[in-house]
Amino acid sequence: MRCSEAVSQLQLYLDGRLSGERLPALESHLARCSHCRAELELLEEVVHHLESFQPVPEPEDLSQRIMERVALTPQQQPASIFAQLRPSPGELLAAALLATIASLGSLLTQPAILRLLPLEGSPLIGLLSSFTRLLQSMDATTLMLVCWIMGTFIGICITLLVAGEELRSRWLRAVWERLPVLH
Repeated sequence: MRCSEAVSQLQLYLDGRLSGERLPALESHLARCSHCRAELELLEEVVHHLESFQPVPEPEDLSQRIMERVALTPQQQPASIFAQLRPSPGELLAAALLATIASLGSLLTQPAILRLLPLEGSPLIGLLSSFTRLLQSMDATTLMLVCWIMGTFIGICITLLVAGEELRSRWLRAVWERLPVLH
């Protein structure tokens, strides 16, 4: 018998509910294993202390007091279906961020808007200008594919930032399990 199996049967042994071939096997293990004997002694000590406690009598009017408190507790109204559809602040922030990115992306592809911006001097504006020229040079199919990939990636990132830790870990675990094994 292994220690983990013996430890799981110690409480049954103390309660006198261990019988059959398990009883001699456990006693044989306890005779050889000092760790499990120490665990048994600890459980015996706990049982001894628990038996020495005196029960506390409950007040006679306990049930009545509980029922009065329940009656005085205000009833909660069930939430309407519209309340469940109300977005959280994180979801509103994610939607606003996606809308801002989409609006800026469409505005910065307009040549008239680009002429109004001071594009000289700032490396960030220069990079943005190069990026918009690259987008303008693409054909419509490639541009749609790039926008779809970027939008999906940004949406996934924002969703994972807004989602709770449990949902995020389940999603990452599912993605990880689906990745092909590289040999």
